[in-house]
Amino acid sequence: MSGIDKREKGALIKKVKKLVNDIRLELKRVTWPTWPELLNYTATVLIVCVVMGGLIYILDFILSRILLLTLNIG
Repeated sequence: MSGIDKREKGALIKKVKKLVNDIRLELKRVTWPTWPELLNYTATVLIVCVVMGGLIYILDFILSRILLLTLNIG
């Protein structure tokens, strides 16, 4: 009365095993970065995030000042 009989459980287990095996095979094909490459990529991402954050902050500051001046409340 569980809703799944033994045949369906067996088919499900086979599908899960195949999925796990396919994932393992795919991960073996991956070209993993070397440690220096990983550090370089990480530094690049952090620098881009800081620069973009700064640009967004400056743009927000300028646009908010324009809005305040336009509404004559600044």
